[in-house]
Amino acid sequence: MPDHAKVNKKQRTSYLQDFVRWFQLKKYQYEVTFSLYMLTSTEKLIFNLVLFILISLLVTAAWLYLPNHISIIYNRIWYYLHGEFAYSTTEIGSKNMQMTGLKSTAAAIRTSLSATAPTVAESVGTALREL
Repeated sequence: MPDHAKVNKKQRTSYLQDFVRWFQLKKYQYEVTFSLYMLTSTEKLIFNLVLFILISLLVTAAWLYLPNHISIIYNRIWYYLHGEFAYSTTEIGSKNMQMTGLKSTAAAIRTSLSATAPTVAESVGTALREL
């Protein structure tokens, strides 16, 4: 058998061996890219821990806050293009629900103000007497 035929003949390997070889290659590329090959094992652990924490915080922030931020940007774009808020283009019934919600909120504010008004008046009176 000629030599070039031996070189071109592919050896049969299992999927597990292929995966291990691929993983070793990726680990080698990671260590060479970030120059981890010259660090001690403790330094590698600290570097990998800090990197893991930063990536975890980034993913968590994107998961929790990005959808809300996108909706805010969408509402702003809608307002700039159409001159009205995106959520106010619904039916009249929802506007009535918003008005009743505003009325109940105003009643709650009045109740809390009436409860705290005597306390505020006493503290203001005490402060004026001290002056």
